[in-house]
Amino acid sequence: MTGQNRILSSTAERAYWLGRYLERADSTARLVRVNSRLLYDLPRRLPLAWQGLVNITGSRTLFDEHFDEPSEKNVSRYLINDVRNPGSLINSLNSARENVRTLRGIIPRGSVEYINEAHIYAKEHLSEPLSRSRRAEGLDEVQAFIQRIDGYLSANMLHDAHWAFLRLGNFIERADMTSRILEAGCKDIFDDASDLEPFTDIQWRSVLLSLDATQSYNQVVQGPVSQEAVLEFIVFNPQLPRSITYSLDSLRKSIRALPRHDRIIQAVNRLRREVAAQELNRMKIAAVETFLDDFQSELADIDSSIRRTYFQYKPRRRRKG
Repeated sequence: MTGQNRILSSTAERAYWLGRYLERADSTARLVRVNSRLLYDLPRRLPLAWQGLVNITGSRTLFDEHFDEPSEKNVSRYLINDVRNPGSLINSLNSARENVRTLRGIIPRGSVEYINEAHIYAKEHLSEPLSRSRRAEGLDEVQAFIQRIDGYLSANMLHDAHWAFLRLGNFIERADMTSRILEAGCKDIFDDASDLEPFTDIQWRSVLLSLDATQSYNQVVQGPVSQEAVLEFIVFNPQLPRSITYSLDSLRKSIRALPRHDRIIQAVNRLRREVAAQELNRMKIAAVETFLDDFQSELADIDSSIRRTYFQYKPRRRRKG
């Protein structure tokens, strides 16, 4: 990198992962809240199936090593405060705190303090034993912390190459986790799937709530909540900050600010076209789940390309003579 964009690859990588860890902590809180919010709207005779949340994170094997059953208590603990789970909320905040320590000359001081406070709060208020009300209050407060961090960084951090890598991490993680929250909406949320039909609108309302998109949905769609309408809104709307399309567009914008981006831009553009070509209103749930799984796989390939290009990059040596 040259001029204003000349930074160490190790520093770029830490900025990238700081963005990912902050977004992951926020998204994990949202993912748990998808199920938790349903508890207040459903009859007690319908027990929720919590194993879907573990399956969505891709860590069922690890979960099964430590827990006998995917109960509400076990799944919540695993996703929120279990230090044995690398992707738990508490581990994500801890990793963000460790990364920001090495970026003190780049990251505004106020955001460093916010990250430390968020980590301390989570350790104190999201530890066991964790009641439903305490869990809900703690998750909401962690999300509020992360929104303050994001706003402070946006308003005060120099928007240079470090910022571009931070936002790359944000939007790679956001696109991935938004697709996983949608996938949670597609799953059978009850142990007895035959009881699902009368409550599908509640299920998709919960998805909107988890993405803080209810007001935006009402403003744009101006119709009842349905599976087809929510999927199209969350996947395609280019003005919704947590939509898949918005995340891909923002990802492309951040990559364009960096050198050697041609191959990555091509991959993002290809994925963007594939997403735009989906006819979600005509697809059955199984086909939607396949689309979301494929999307996550291609997003992982883009992440690998970013790491090879910028964090593992070795410039060619010029031949002597």
